[in-house]
Amino acid sequence: MRRAVHANRDKDDLAALLAGVAADDKSAFAKLYGLTSRKLYGVALRILRDRAAAEDIVQEVYFRIWRNASSFDPRLASPIAWMASIVRHAAIDNLRKQKLETMEFGDESERVEARVPDPADEIDMAQRRAIALAAIRRMDPAKRNLILLAYFREQSRESLARTYGLPTGTIKTNLRRSLIELRKSMQREETQGRAIAAA
Repeated sequence: MRRAVHANRDKDDLAALLAGVAADDKSAFAKLYGLTSRKLYGVALRILRDRAAAEDIVQEVYFRIWRNASSFDPRLASPIAWMASIVRHAAIDNLRKQKLETMEFGDESERVEARVPDPADEIDMAQRRAIALAAIRRMDPAKRNLILLAYFREQSRESLARTYGLPTGTIKTNLRRSLIELRKSMQREETQGRAIAAA
């Protein structure tokens, strides 16, 4: 009974601190961090299995908490459960991003190298590939993933439509816009590279 009362008091205290954070109270934010950071770090570490990555995620999550504390609803979840869910989502997204970049960028580099027919073109191809991959990495994650799935994994537009739950026409439009954005980014990078080389 005493433990339940203590847990409820902790929950109320955290809820009050979140309300303070929502009102831009830096003192409340500091107290919230002190009371919950170890727990949230443990959640991140269990998922990521990497101390540095877990620390980065926790810092990112507290930035999100600072910005979104007003969206906390005590009727839907306890304060610690709400914060832990943010950590879990951020950590899982981080794992997916790492896996996708490792698989797609690594595989594509090997495939491009295997297709180079003329050794005289190898340097130019390597430079363009580096520019393309750098441009893809800078893209919005949703656009980047769409391009990777369509052109690196060679998924059909119909398959992508089923994956995203969107009409095929919308997928085609989004792909076209993403490719235009990618080309412009590559052109800017190439122009800057030429300017530096000429200087």
